[in-house]
Amino acid sequence: MRIKLLPILLVLATLFLLPLPARAEGDIYTARDEILAWASGGDVQGWLDTTLTAGAGTTAEWYVLSLAQTGWYDFSSYDAALRQYLADNEVYSATSRLKYALLLAAVGDPSPYITEALENSTGQQGVMSWIFALHVMENGYSSPSYTADDAAAALLSLQLPDGGWAIMGTTGDVDVTAMAIQALAPRCWDPAVSEAVDRGLALLSERQLPYGGYASFGTENLESTAQVVTALACLGIDPAADPRFRKDGVTLYDGMARFRLPDGTYSHIEGGGFNENATVQALYSYVAAIRCAEGRPGLYVLDHAVPIEDESDPPVEDVPLTEAPAVQTGAPSPADGSAAPVQTGAVTSASRSTTVSTSGTVSTGTLVTTTATVRTTAATVTTVVSTIETGSTTTAAIVPTETAASVLPDDAPPAPTAGHWRPIALGILWGIALVTCVLLWVLRKRSVKNFVFVIVLAVVGTGVILCLRIEAPEDYYGTVADKPDAVGTVQVTIRCDALLGKTDDPRVPADGVILAPTDFPITAGETALDLTIEAARQYSIQLDHRSNGYVAGIAYLYELEFGDLSGWMYRVNGETCSVGCGERVLEDGDVVEWLYTCDIGNDLAVYDQKGGG
Repeated sequence: MRIKLLPILLVLATLFLLPLPARAEGDIYTARDEILAWASGGDVQGWLDTTLTAGAGTTAEWYVLSLAQTGWYDFSSYDAALRQYLADNEVYSATSRLKYALLLAAVGDPSPYITEALENSTGQQGVMSWIFALHVMENGYSSPSYTADDAAAALLSLQLPDGGWAIMGTTGDVDVTAMAIQALAPRCWDPAVSEAVDRGLALLSERQLPYGGYASFGTENLESTAQVVTALACLGIDPAADPRFRKDGVTLYDGMARFRLPDGTYSHIEGGGFNENATVQALYSYVAAIRCAEGRPGLYVLDHAVPIEDESDPPVEDVPLTEAPAVQTGAPSPADGSAAPVQTGAVTSASRSTTVSTSGTVSTGTLVTTTATVRTTAATVTTVVSTIETGSTTTAAIVPTETAASVLPDDAPPAPTAGHWRPIALGILWGIALVTCVLLWVLRKRSVKNFVFVIVLAVVGTGVILCLRIEAPEDYYGTVADKPDAVGTVQVTIRCDALLGKTDDPRVPADGVILAPTDFPITAGETALDLTIEAARQYSIQLDHRSNGYVAGIAYLYELEFGDLSGWMYRVNGETCSVGCGERVLEDGDVVEWLYTCDIGNDLAVYDQKGGG
């Protein structure tokens, strides 16, 4: 029987290009289990004892919180590793200290560190430190100076006129609003809290997009939707049923499904690659929804918390964790209690928390895994040409004053010479086309349509190759933009003073200055991102910006490298902005500053003290 090859190829291509179907609303258990299978390789306890224990204090916390809220596991190895990490490292971030306190409570460790963190960190880092302090306090902990009532009152006082909350600025942010609601959820018996939560929900309902999800600072993303799902679940509201969050029959789960990848993980933006932050937040949101469906408390109401009664409690080393048989329930989902990084004033999320919890009766049994690969937080990779999960990345050599090539990593791939790669690529493309045609002839699939199809594909590929532009660092960097229609000048500066004294990393200049104040011509309509790209190109400074304009790294200094609240933020004329840098249109005389922060902007005084703004 002759088989028509062309129709088969067309069907396969169509199936490949079609988006994945939206996940059924009742399939939240499967969604959770898919992510857990991917993360643990099917052996949750083994994953906890090895990878997560090795990442204690750095990459494991929200996975562990997820496991603690999912079922019974032996956390002793992780607990010991986390206590050792806290003994060996000074934690500068108040919100990070509260995160560690939350994790110790989650695994049933009544450590004095919890009370100490509440005492020295509550409210010290703005809205996020109040949110995480309230999470801890709602589990029965307190400190001499603060109670849960204090934290709740502070959060209510920070609610903005539009009903939302934000790290900075006067406009409510979807992620931070959802996180504030998550923290306030256990206190909705208080009429003042209930009224504030209703106002926050009204904002979230209004901001929901027709496809069911959300955009943050102009970018549609998975994390914002996951935060809203978690907030509703913490309130005991079915995320798929509440009419305020169904737009023409489309639900929040439909909004999340647009970012799902074939292996069950998630991307940050639609069409992007795997993103761990998006994946763990998706996981925690499904877990939160499961807890809600089974009538269990909210995601941050810890199942294993052991509040400290008084100062006479025995030291941590003498208090064994409660032991119980390990249960392979669905997926210990990392539920990131943090917002996705926001490139306005404060660049990074308040914390990278991930919380998972199942509820009701925990089903036992062995998890059927779909992959044996154990995943950990991916390290930042900086190369001359690379692709980031959220789209294309503009990166290349860094050098404030030297040649770009001098500072490329030793193992960096050789940069292609501009234009010289095209003949090779075309040769490979047409070689494949020729081999395919020969195979079709040998296999007697000699229909003219088959050969036409192969040739058409080759022609399309040729067009892509001819239009694609790849430049070597020496061709890209050091060029000065020609702007005959300039309407003025803008000053750009790039600094990382906040890292001085905290690290001896050779990437950090001795004076913290990556680019001294420098004037650049500007044309009408250019944005802060446009001028930043121009400055980086002219002065050979590596810049990693995503397709949505979000800046993740400058001069090879990346977000989250120096703490959960570290990253790049920008100011214009000394003020933080409520929009992304790709949307902030500049005018003649504006001053743009890119400043590295270790504390979501609370440490910017160091720049002003040194004349940086």
